[in-house]
Amino acid sequence: MQQFQQSGQLQWLDKLIMQCGDDLYHFLLRQADAQLAADICQQCWLKVLENRHSYRAESRFKTWLFTLARNALVDELRRQQRWQLSADKDSEVSVEALRMGQEGIAEQLALLQQKERLAGALAALPTLQREAILLQLEEFSLDDIAHITRELPETIKSRLRYARERLALLMGEDNV
Repeated sequence: MQQFQQSGQLQWLDKLIMQCGDDLYHFLLRQADAQLAADICQQCWLKVLENRHSYRAESRFKTWLFTLARNALVDELRRQQRWQLSADKDSEVSVEALRMGQEGIAEQLALLQQKERLAGALAALPTLQREAILLQLEEFSLDDIAHITRELPETIKSRLRYARERLALLMGEDNV
């Protein structure tokens, strides 16, 4: 980010998009439909381009980017009056799985069912708990999640604990 921040050369922005673009889109996709996720991604990259000088190296670039994304998503959902986030809809059997034998298909279907159960359980979580757990799944630290959501780390710990407990209950498992 520092090279892009200093030079403004688009090659550095392209590199940032290659490094973080998929993670950003998947984070948004787990909380909104595909069209809205794509729109918010575009908005975020435009904000990065326009506001590159406002980035502070105190936190990782990815943390700053996800903060922009979260804020844009919350603003849009509030504008639409639907701060009720949707589940991950990416659940299709791959062509490779269909080319496998019966065992491969059965295995793939079992994984698909488990993925759908998890997506349903995530969708059933309260919005703030779901947001915290999704950020943790994106491998953000507790402090990064607190920074992105503008909450205290203790609040995030609590949300994560309640989210894990609720997921375990919804998934019918002892450990999540």
